[in-house]
Amino acid sequence: MRKNFFVLAFLFILTSCAVGPLVSHETARTVGDNNHEIIGSYGEAGVAAKWNYGLTENFDFGIQWESLSAGLRAKYAFLNFSEGFSMAVAGGAGLSEGGSHYYGDLMLSYRSGFWEPYATVRIVHVDTDPEEIEDEYTWGINFKIDEMSYEYGQVIVGSRFWLSQRWLLSVEGSSLFGFNSGFDASQNYILSAALGLRL
Repeated sequence: MRKNFFVLAFLFILTSCAVGPLVSHETARTVGDNNHEIIGSYGEAGVAAKWNYGLTENFDFGIQWESLSAGLRAKYAFLNFSEGFSMAVAGGAGLSEGGSHYYGDLMLSYRSGFWEPYATVRIVHVDTDPEEIEDEYTWGINFKIDEMSYEYGQVIVGSRFWLSQRWLLSVEGSSLFGFNSGFDASQNYILSAALGLRL
């Protein structure tokens, strides 16, 4: 597989292979007006990094980079509480050599002290060149893509553990499911952990 790198929004680098984002490590709560959040994760989908910025109290803009995808994203929380339930919708789009993706998320979370469990349902559409993606890039998951255009869904559940006002640990698991025969993964679950900082 060829590997080329491009600068994305002057901060992140794209890799080849068109697959949408596979990890989240994000709750329905926004980061807050004029605040930043930086998250780095590692797991079966490889290495990932995310930056979110609060444009308003309820609206975030961000950049997400993973071993197999990179792109821009936005989130709007229509329930956004520092304690208790929050609910949000999010969406994003990304590019890679030979492909592109866009996706939508429905997110729910609940904060109680240092503990903040979350759940996300994600639908992803990908346009790409047919190819096989080996676990050399994903640290454990092989993908076989037979069609130029395909969709898959993902259910993500996890929890953040707030070590302080600024630092967090996150663990999550997710399950993948295809909507058509164009997408096949060697396993339908992904586990990962993350460390984050809110400024």
